[in-house]
Amino acid sequence: MRRLEHRWSVALVVVGFGCFTFSVWGADVVLNEVMAVNRTTIVNGGKTPDWIELYNTTSTPRDLGGMSLSDDATLPRKFVFPAGTIVEGNSRIVIWCDDDMTASGMHAGFALSASGQRLALYSADAVPKQIDAVEFGLQLQDLSIGRVPDGSGSWQLCKPTPWMPNSAQQLGSRSKLRINEWMASSSAGDDWFELYNGDSLPVALGGLTFTDTPTQPGKSIVPALSFIAPLGFQLFWADQKPYLGADHVDFKLGASGESIGIYSGSTALDLINFGQQQTDVSMGRLPDGSATFVFFTKTVSPGESNYMLLTNIAINEIIAHTDLPMEDAVELLNLTSNPIDLSGWYLSNSENEPMKYRIPNGTIVPANGYLVFYEYQFNNQSSPTAFTFNSAHGDNVVLSEAKNGALTGYRISQKFPASANGVSLGRVMTSVGADFAPLISPTFGVDNPQTVAEFRTGKGAPNTGPQVGPVVINEIMYHPPDIVTSTSTNDNVLDEYIELRNITSTDVLLFDPVYPANTWRLDNAVTFAFAMGTKIPPGGFILVVGFNPQSNASQLAAFRTKYNITDDVRIYGPWTGKLSNDGETVELLRPDVPQAPPHPDAGYVPYVPVDKIKYSDTNPWPVQADGFGLSLQRLNGNSYGNDPANWFANTPSPGRENAAVQIASVEVSAGRLVMSFTTVPKVAYSVEASENLVAPSWTRVAEYPATATSQQRQFIDNIAPGQNQRFYRISATAAP
Repeated sequence: MRRLEHRWSVALVVVGFGCFTFSVWGADVVLNEVMAVNRTTIVNGGKTPDWIELYNTTSTPRDLGGMSLSDDATLPRKFVFPAGTIVEGNSRIVIWCDDDMTASGMHAGFALSASGQRLALYSADAVPKQIDAVEFGLQLQDLSIGRVPDGSGSWQLCKPTPWMPNSAQQLGSRSKLRINEWMASSSAGDDWFELYNGDSLPVALGGLTFTDTPTQPGKSIVPALSFIAPLGFQLFWADQKPYLGADHVDFKLGASGESIGIYSGSTALDLINFGQQQTDVSMGRLPDGSATFVFFTKTVSPGESNYMLLTNIAINEIIAHTDLPMEDAVELLNLTSNPIDLSGWYLSNSENEPMKYRIPNGTIVPANGYLVFYEYQFNNQSSPTAFTFNSAHGDNVVLSEAKNGALTGYRISQKFPASANGVSLGRVMTSVGADFAPLISPTFGVDNPQTVAEFRTGKGAPNTGPQVGPVVINEIMYHPPDIVTSTSTNDNVLDEYIELRNITSTDVLLFDPVYPANTWRLDNAVTFAFAMGTKIPPGGFILVVGFNPQSNASQLAAFRTKYNITDDVRIYGPWTGKLSNDGETVELLRPDVPQAPPHPDAGYVPYVPVDKIKYSDTNPWPVQADGFGLSLQRLNGNSYGNDPANWFANTPSPGRENAAVQIASVEVSAGRLVMSFTTVPKVAYSVEASENLVAPSWTRVAEYPATATSQQRQFIDNIAPGQNQRFYRISATAAP
C-alpha cells in the first residue's frame, strides 16, 4: 500500500482572520464533516453525540489502523484507529465523539466544543504527522460544517449528512445582525453582550469584528467558521480573553457608558452607544432587533430573546406525549380577578419564533379561570407555522402579547423536560413560588375521554399534586468541611455524596426491564449512569459518590468509617463533575421507551424526570449545610422535593433515616414525664399521645413553633393516677 508520508506537501490556507484549515496535498483520507452540537438529528446508542466524518478521496480502500484524531495538538493520539479499520474507496467513515463504548461504532472519547476548537487527523508514524486539520468557531445546533464538494472543497455550514455527500446550508444576510442586549456591571462575573440575527436563515460571522471603540473597528475578530442561528442569539463575554473561545472578545464594557459595534471591514453593521449602567441590570432592545431600548431588571436574558414578564397570566399545564383519544394541549391560568383578552396574541414553542399560532379574536380567559389550547388548533396543517411539542427532548411553551399584529415584548414562557406518555407537567406551588413538574394526572377538564372530540371540550381545571417517587433524592452532602493545611484550603470532594431512597414497598429497578441497557442516571450538577441490573430494595437507600468505590478500596473504607455506613448500603461511583458549594441542580432521570421508526430520531432514548432538587447555600435553604459538617436532608420523602421548606441541615446520615429530631433524655418521676429533645432550624414540631398502639388514636398535646436555630426543647406531661402506659410521638413539619 502506498505510504501517505511519501506524498506530503504542506499547504496552509488562511481563512478569515487568523483561523485556518491545514491539509496535505494529495492526502488519501481527510476530515470531511464535523458536527459539534448534535441535539436531535443523528442518533447512536439512544443518544445524540457529536461526530466526525472522514472521507477517502481515492477509489482504493485505505487502512486507518494506527492513525489518530485529536482536539489537542499536545496529545495527538487521543483517539487511535484500531488495526484493520478500513474505509472503502470514495467512501466515508464516522467517529462518535463520546465515550459510550456500549453503543455501535467507534468512539473518540472526547466531545467537541460548540464555542470552537481545532481538530486534527494524524498519521500512524511513531512521531505522528498531521495529515489534515480544521479550526472552527461558533457552531449551531443540529447543523454541521463540511467540505463542499466532499474531500476537496472549502469548509462550509452544512445540513448534517453522515455517510452521505455533504450538502451546503443556505446562509442569510449579515445586514440584520443587531447588538441586542448587554450587561456592563455584573456582580456575578464578567461583562457580556448578545448578538441577534433577524434573518430567517443562519448567518456566517467569521471575519466580522467587534469593538467598544468605533475608531478601532477591528479590535476583536470572530474566528472563521462561526455562525449564528436563524432568528437566533449568540452570547459574547466581554472579558479581554479571546483565547478562551470564539464567544469571548478582546475588550471589556464600561459601566459608566460606551459603545458596542459589529463591523464588516470598516463598515458598521450595527453600533450602539449607552450611558450609565446599573449593577446586575441589563439593557437592550424590546422587542428583539427593534429600535426601542429598555432596562431589564427582572428579565435579564443573555443568549435568549429579550422580554418583559407578563404577570397576570400563567402557563399552568402542558401535555406533550399523547395517544388518541388525547392530544397535546396547553392550559393557561388567569391570575387575576379580571378577564384577560388574548385576541391577536401568539402561542409558540420557540422564543426565537414567537409568532406561530395567532390566537383568534374574542379569546377570553375568565377571571381566576382557565383556558386550554389543543393540538388541532396550533398544529393545523393548513398553517405554515403549525407546530407540535417535542416530548422526547423537552420543549418550550411561549405566550406573547401582541397589539395590532406587532409583539409588545411582553411574554411568559415555560420550558419543560422530556415526558412519559400520558403524563402532564404543571405548576406546583412551593414555599418560594411556582415550580413546574410532572403531575399525578392530567387536569384539562375532560381527562378520561372516549374520543379526542370529547377531550377537546375540557375548559381547564386545578392541577393535581406533583408526582413523587418511586425513588427520591433524600440527602445531599454538597460541601463537607474544607481540607485546610498551613498553605492552602481545598474542597473536600471525596466526602461529597448523594443519597437516593426507595419510598415504595417493592423493589425499584434502575433500568428499563424491556431495554436493560437503558439505565437510570443522575444529571446536571453531576452525571452518573447506573449499571444494568441495579435496584433499590423496598424502603432502601443507595449512595453515589465522586470516587470509584470498586477500584479505590482504601477511600471506600475511609468513607464508610467517616459516616458510619454499614456494609449492606451500596455505594456507587464515580460521578462526573462536582456538587457546587454555591448551589446547583441535582436530577434523577429514568429512561423512557426509545423512539420508534419512522420518527426522525428513531432509536433515541428520552430521559424523563423522577426527582429534581435545585439547592442553594443561601436562605431560605438551610445554610448550616454549607461547609459546617452538616448535610442537606429531606424532611418528608413523600412530599415534593424541590422546595427548601422540605429540607433541613443535620448531622450526616447516609444510608439511614433522616432524623429531624434527636431525643436527649426521658425521665418519669413524681407523676410526670419529662422529655428533652433537640430540634433543627425552620421546622415546627408537635408532640402527640395515644393510650395504645393496637388501634391508636393520636391526640396533639403540645406544639413547638419553628426557630431560626437549633433548640433544646422540653415536653412535660402529667401522668394520671393508675395510668400504666402512654405512647408519644414527635412530628416535624416544614415551617410555613
